[in-house]
This record gives sequence, structure tokens and C-alpha cells, in this order.
Amino acid sequence: MGLELTRETLRFERFAGRGEEQVTIEGEAALPGSMRDAVTVLSVQAHAHLTDTQAGNAEAGVRGRVYFQVLYTQGDLTRIRTLETRCDFTHTLPLAGTAPGMRLNADVVVQETEGVAGSGRITLRALLNVRLEAFEACERELVAGAAMPDAPGNLQLRTQKIACCIAQTLGQGRTTVREEFDLPQRLGVGDVLNATATASAGELAGGNGRVSVSGVIEVRVLHRPRNSADALVSTVHEMPYELSIDAQLPEGAQPQVIAEVVDVMADSVESDKNRTLRTEAEVRVTLRLCRQKEMEAVEDLYSLDGPALESAAEDIELHTSEQTADVRESVRIQVALGADAPPVGLVLAAFAQPTLTGLTPEGRRLDAEGIMNLTLIYLPQDSDIPYAVHTREPFSMTFPVEAQAGVSGYAYAIETAPGPSTSDRVEIRCVLGLHTVQHGTRRVRVVTDVAQKPAEKSERGFVLVWPKGGETRWDTARRLRVAQESLRPAGKNALLALKR
Repeated sequence: MGLELTRETLRFERFAGRGEEQVTIEGEAALPGSMRDAVTVLSVQAHAHLTDTQAGNAEAGVRGRVYFQVLYTQGDLTRIRTLETRCDFTHTLPLAGTAPGMRLNADVVVQETEGVAGSGRITLRALLNVRLEAFEACERELVAGAAMPDAPGNLQLRTQKIACCIAQTLGQGRTTVREEFDLPQRLGVGDVLNATATASAGELAGGNGRVSVSGVIEVRVLHRPRNSADALVSTVHEMPYELSIDAQLPEGAQPQVIAEVVDVMADSVESDKNRTLRTEAEVRVTLRLCRQKEMEAVEDLYSLDGPALESAAEDIELHTSEQTADVRESVRIQVALGADAPPVGLVLAAFAQPTLTGLTPEGRRLDAEGIMNLTLIYLPQDSDIPYAVHTREPFSMTFPVEAQAGVSGYAYAIETAPGPSTSDRVEIRCVLGLHTVQHGTRRVRVVTDVAQKPAEKSERGFVLVWPKGGETRWDTARRLRVAQESLRPAGKNALLALKR
């Protein structure tokens, strides 16, 4: 009885490991003015992005850039000034299970910032949280099918569907967008202090090796008030963008579009009736696709007569899916001032840097907990000199995300606005964005080869058998070398089979 095997090569990804580490980045910048001027650092904010990742032996290297935005006073302590600078960094962190050539998913968020001024210079520090996920590209030759042409009824075959996901970057592109906006006189704004931005992707259109991506950049600009006795003014502006990326989009594919603002600048010029705001933002768009593959393979087999079939099997772990979500929600946090803080007269501005400590899936929602690093800038009662309070407050909120155990993600501040206040307490409303990633994995046992060996002698006739603990009907039939349909219940968990 000849056994014919059909073989196929399965190419798949294996989830190799995940790593996370906090990295401290320091930068320095010169302050204008005299070295003898008194300097008070009010706020240090920063955002970061990665420019390159590379897998090594049980480690991974990352490159990136941090952009600092500083509000401070110098000399004239009633006037808020601004300073912006950037700092490149490289870092290597341990990542067990990785090897050169593996694919890496990486992200970086700023958790804390601080600045210290002295002798005409300011030293800046940012605490970054870098997260990495490593995936190994693998391939195995599997037995996809089997047959006995001379005795088709002698072969008992069980097959399984094997589904996996192979992620790839289809392409990446950058574009710079410039826009002008009118700021009416009624806003009472003066010069621009700083600007932040987030980007979102909208429609995709592909063809002839090109993919067109359009979306919106949301720019938030902080302005100095025209009247020094007023609060800082924040305005929001939307800039549409469109770019074309060299990429081949498979028919029917729904790629993941990652849009991030690499850099943003803003300035304003005053005319007779209004002030014109000029903004410029550079956005980077990455197209990624998780290709779903499915094949049928032999899970187990045996023969009813003749030589016994012995299969060589191997357990493999498949990366089956990769799902991402981007949502936003708001939360209100009460900030109580310390006993040594002067009473609040006028709140000027507030800033937030969230750090997640836990994500808990609850059906179609995701509960998040964390610590919010808050900076509150205000004018004390009977004073024109700005005062800053830095505090860490716990927060909890719910996002509309359907996820399972093992979901990971990070939060980032989109908007921070002060609300009602008293002399010793201020409410701050924070709009947070949440980016989540959910990976699916599955361990399967696959047959890689089948050998034939002489069968042991066994008696013919009726056999009464009690299945072993945990043994399936297939296992019992295989052990007896009978067809599953020939097994009959015989009472008290026993089975009766006829061996021909």
C-alpha cells in the first residue's frame, strides 16, 4: 500500500518577545540675555519620535529625536518667554529572544520633563518610555495532504486550517504643510509661544504602484495675551494634507495608516484689523499591512491495516492577527495647591503628560489607569509674576475600545485646559489620545513527515475498551486502528469496536 504525501512550505511570523525601558535624555541650550539675569523655568514640555530601529542579539537599538518646548521668565519676571530646541539620541536596550534581521514594532512617549537654568544656559531632561516588540520570520515544510490510491479506505486522515498573519511595511512618505489663519482682534492675542500638533489619516486611493493618503493635521497654538493681565490663549486649527507613497496596495486590503507629526512651527504677524497666524507642520505617514494567510495541513493520520503510520510532528507558534485602535476621551482632574503655594488669582495655562499604569478590558470598553504629570501656571493674587505648580495626580478613565487580555498601548495629551478655580484648587480638563495594539497568537501542532513501520500483531474481533483520561474519540480509534464511526457506546464509559 503506497502512501503519497503532498508537501507545502508555510511562511509565518512568530512573536519573539516584548521589551520596555525608561530612557533619560538630556539636552542643553543657551538663553538669550545677560548671564546675570534671574531665570525661572515655568514649564518644560516635549514630544519624541523614533527614526530607526534595529534588532541585535538579545538586544535592540533605537534612534530618535526629542523636541523640547520651554516657557520661562528672564530678567523681567512678568513676561513669559519661550524657547524650543531638539536633541537626537541613540539607545540600546535588552530584548530577550531577538536576533539580527527580526522585524521590530516600536513606539516612544515622553513621561516626564524638567529644566534647570543657570549661568546663561538651560539643561533639559526628558524621561522617555520605549516599547519594542520583535517578530521572527519563519518557514516550515508541512505535510499538506496524504493519500493511498491503492486502498483509499485504509487511510484515516484529519486535517486542520492554519491561519497566520505576516506584517509588512508597504511604504512611508513625508510632506510639509503650510497654512495661514486669521486671528480676530476679539481674541486679544499677541505673539506665539509654542505649538503642538497631532495628525490623523482619512481616505486611501491606490493604483499603478502609488497610494494616495489624505488626512488632517490638528494644530494647537499657545499665544501670549495682548494684555499681560489676561490668561494665555490657546487656538486650534485644522490643516488638510495629502501625499503619495510608492507602494503596491493589494486588492481588497485594508492597511494600517500611521500618521504622526514630526515637527510643527507657528508664528504670527499683526495687521490693522487682525493678526495672521502662519503654521508649518511636517507629517510622516507609514502604511503597514498584516497579510492574512490560510492553508490546510495534516493534523494526524493512521491506517487501518498494513504498515503502521508514524508521523513526525512539531509545535509552532503563529502570529495570527494585529489590531490597532486610536481613540480619544477627556478627563477632569482636581489639583489642590500645597500650603506653600500662593493663592490663585488668574490661571494662565496648564499642561499634562500622562503615564499609563494599567489597561483592563471590560467588554466593549477599555478601562485605563495612570499618573498625570501636571503643570499649572497662574498669577497669584495681587501679583503680576507668573507662578508654576508641578504635581502628579492619579487618574482613571474609560475608552471605547473592544480589546482582550494582553492588549498594550500608550496615552498622550492632545489638549489641556484649566477650568473652574478657587484660591487653593484648580480643575484641569485633559483630552487624551489612546493608541492600542492587540496581537493574536496560536500554538499549533503540525506534521512534518510520515514514516511507515511494521505493524504489531493484534487479535481480530470485537474489542471492549475504556478510553484513557483525556483521550478523544480520534485517539481511541487511532490506538485501536479502527474507524471512528465503528466505535459504539457499551455503557459505563466503555466503547465497543470491531477489528476486522
